[in-house]
Amino acid sequence: MAIYYFLFEAIPHEDNPERKEYSGAFVNCWVNSSDVNFALKSATSYVNDQGWEIIDVDEQNIVNRERYEEDDELEESLDCFDQAVNLGISAIFYTWPYDD
Repeated sequence: MAIYYFLFEAIPHEDNPERKEYSGAFVNCWVNSSDVNFALKSATSYVNDQGWEIIDVDEQNIVNRERYEEDDELEESLDCFDQAVNLGISAIFYTWPYDD
């Protein structure tokens, strides 16, 4: 098994209550899988279930724990990596508001 990391750009679904406040998000997602296609499908499903539609895949890699241990600023990412190891998937949504 490997931990696949994806960086997506997403927009809120029409029925997502966050749509009133946010126009988009970058989503960092980690998936524990033996197959990249299954990992991508799982990540896409997870993001959709959270009320977001992926409009672009900006990054896709296999990652290891050491990548996050080396940088203290990546503590939140390390937590998500560990959560993906234990639970199969984890994500962080970095949202942005509408431009004025």
